[in-house]
Amino acid sequence: MFATTALTREDIGSTVPAGLFAAFVGAAFLTGLVGPSWSWSPAIFPSSNAVTFFPALTVPVAVGLCSLLVGWSAAKAYGGFGARGRHLGAHLLIYLNATAIIAVLFGLVAFVVSKGLAGATRGITVGAGVGPEVTLVGVTFSLPVNWPFVMNGVALMVEVDGVLPAIAGTVWLVVGAVLLAVPLGVGAAIYLSEYAAQGRFTAVVEIVTNGLWSTPSIVFGLFGAAFLIPRFGGTKSLLAGMLTLGFMLLPLVVITSREAMLAVPDEYRDASAALGVSKWQTIRSVVLPAALPGVATGVILGVGRIAGETAPILLTMAGGTFVPGGQTVDVIGGFRFTATPPFVANEALLQATSALPYQLYALITAGVGGQQIGDAQQFAWATALVLLVVVLSFYAVGITTRYYFRRRLHR
Repeated sequence: MFATTALTREDIGSTVPAGLFAAFVGAAFLTGLVGPSWSWSPAIFPSSNAVTFFPALTVPVAVGLCSLLVGWSAAKAYGGFGARGRHLGAHLLIYLNATAIIAVLFGLVAFVVSKGLAGATRGITVGAGVGPEVTLVGVTFSLPVNWPFVMNGVALMVEVDGVLPAIAGTVWLVVGAVLLAVPLGVGAAIYLSEYAAQGRFTAVVEIVTNGLWSTPSIVFGLFGAAFLIPRFGGTKSLLAGMLTLGFMLLPLVVITSREAMLAVPDEYRDASAALGVSKWQTIRSVVLPAALPGVATGVILGVGRIAGETAPILLTMAGGTFVPGGQTVDVIGGFRFTATPPFVANEALLQATSALPYQLYALITAGVGGQQIGDAQQFAWATALVLLVVVLSFYAVGITTRYYFRRRLHR
């Protein structure tokens, strides 16, 4: 009876169990019960699939759990228990949870950097005229930096093999997907939020778009391989990869754009209509500018996903692991006019090329590496680091764009 009464009191029931658990864990470590050679295999798992816990995993997990429990109890005690104490305890748990997530993220990035930095930065030189020649607006000049792993391909005549063709393929994939998905997605969102009646039709469209966004990427890859490739000469091509990733990105653009437009206050529309402005002018001059930060957020999230996809690239675009001769795909220079519709052609879009996710997959599974940079594992980690930098660069561009439109909106 005394134990029941005591434990139901918040000051005892929330502090004593946490303290006892922390004392038990500390005693297990201090007495050597859990030492360097300790291991535990729970009997609930069959012997063929036995799971064994070792100190390298058990100790950090136990310490982290004890820290959460003791910190939560201490925060409640500091707040005097009651509603204020529970409020402080909840805030502490949320803060620690967010800190742990950020720490894990930085840990993953730091691990990739530590593994790939040596291979990715090999042979870097800085100085006037040391870099490759670049032609812009008819003017040819040499870059002041030479980064072999980023500026070279895999070829016989280079000292350090690199991933330039894969970088170019990844960038063109993302650019093509965005050019396809953003206009179509924003246009569909305008119709659904501003013109269509909010009823059964819009509800069905919302369900379908949510389902498409959650569809596994391999399904989109199979669609591209079965439907798009036969219409582009029966061979894998950059254009097929662009369209496939564009279809993957389209549902998210529709969802986020529609939500951003629905979030625009109706007072904006009413004020514009009171001035005699037409509906389309209201959408173009009032609704779209107010919704652009939300649209940019959706595009950022979508680009972060499609830039790292491997299955659609493997099925629709990828040729060999490395582009022969280390040549990058020349999309801009590949355009030419023709005498037949559509009166323009681009052979570069109909060629198979490589991309960073596919090249990384091939390096890991097949063990194919550069001849000068070292073993395949080092090449793979360096490729992973470059892929991470490319994806973060896309994020930076998107976040900057969103910040720009948000500042314009609040001027």
